Amino acid sequence: MDWKKLLAVPATLLALLVAMTACKATEEETKDDSMSGSVEFSIPYYVLKGETVTMTASGIIDPHEVIYKWYVSGVYLDTLNSRSVTIRFPDSLGVFKVTATSYANGYYTSSTTQEVTTVDTTYNTSLTKVPRSGQTIVDLRDGMQYSYVTIGELDWFSQNLAYHTDALGVPYKASPSVTGMFGSVYTWKEAQENPCPDGWRVPDNADWASLGTEMAGYPVPFIDDWAGLGEKASPDAYLNDNRMWPYSPDNLHTNDFGWNALPLGITSNEAKVWSGEKEYGYWWSASEKNANQGYYRYIYYDRDAFPVGFGSKDGIRIGIRCVRMHPQF
Repeated sequence: MDWKKLLAVPATLLALLVAMTACKATEEETKDDSMSGSVEFSIPYYVLKGETVTMTASGIIDPHEVIYKWYVSGVYLDTLNSRSVTIRFPDSLGVFKVTATSYANGYYTSSTTQEVTTVDTTYNTSLTKVPRSGQTIVDLRDGMQYSYVTIGELDWFSQNLAYHTDALGVPYKASPSVTGMFGSVYTWKEAQENPCPDGWRVPDNADWASLGTEMAGYPVPFIDDWAGLGEKASPDAYLNDNRMWPYSPDNLHTNDFGWNALPLGITSNEAKVWSGEKEYGYWWSASEKNANQGYYRYIYYDRDAFPVGFGSKDGIRIGIRCVRMHPQF
């Protein structure tokens, strides 16, 4: 028996296994590349229950050919494979997570997740403990109906202005379906174009001082902290049974005048980055502080005040409350 030949076989197999292992390692190394770019898609933060929404994924620069898969929690059990998908949200109120993931041979996956809240805009359904006065007007430009309250000699919208066009205003959280509840957001420069309905205007510092004086029961200037008035101007509102203003013993949100301030936060001019939600509410004054900044008033959940602030005329977007002289005056 040729023992040398017999012993050579395992050695050959061993060499082959080593070579195969090396090739596999090299192959795995080439498959461990990261994609350039990140998955992007646009979807409203709020949609109506039962609403149908179409989304398109993009954002991956390299590789050029990728497959997109979608998963929607509580809506579809399986993933949907397509760059564009149309989703019908449930006929129920809740929060759903939408995830888009990109796949390509030889690359790590990349994914992005966004939350979507379904709502019912019927009065006192999703948004509760926000009273209406019974006084309303209709904006003839878009048919939107607004509730308003009379405080002193002025009529004030008791909800944020919703009107927007391609060149004026942006729906709150890119969610056109809920502008009737939450309105749109504007830069100070856009506020100067008076986006309010005919006969109404964006309040200036004098209008705001009138509001503060009526709420306080004694004269207050515009440049003042308005101690106690933030509590009187805001309701203890709920959205889908969740408190909008976090609880604080320092601001009980008594909403004495039905002004209905909500903590909708603030966003950049591009309306891509939002902050201060469930903490702050902001509203423009038509008056300027200087060449670059305009005044606004705001409410913080953990204080009972209604202070004055100022910000970039074209760098931020916040809400508008329209005002007019009450007809009897």
